[in-house]
Amino acid sequence: MPTINQLVRKPRKSKVEKSKSPALNVGYNSHKKVQTNVSSPQKRGVATRVGTMTPK
Repeated sequence: MPTINQLVRKPRKSKVEKSKSPALNVGYNSHKKVQTNVSSPQKRGVATRVGTMTPK
């Protein structure tokens, strides 16, 4: 437990909130070939795995 003097000298840092889906905050401009920071929640639900399934 820190003392009052320690807290006065160096206060507690607030917790940094990480994004649960950082890939959704990135857009790609294919014309300029540059990544941009654009929040795009409509990307959710996109198929992440494409392949064939063999029968049982």
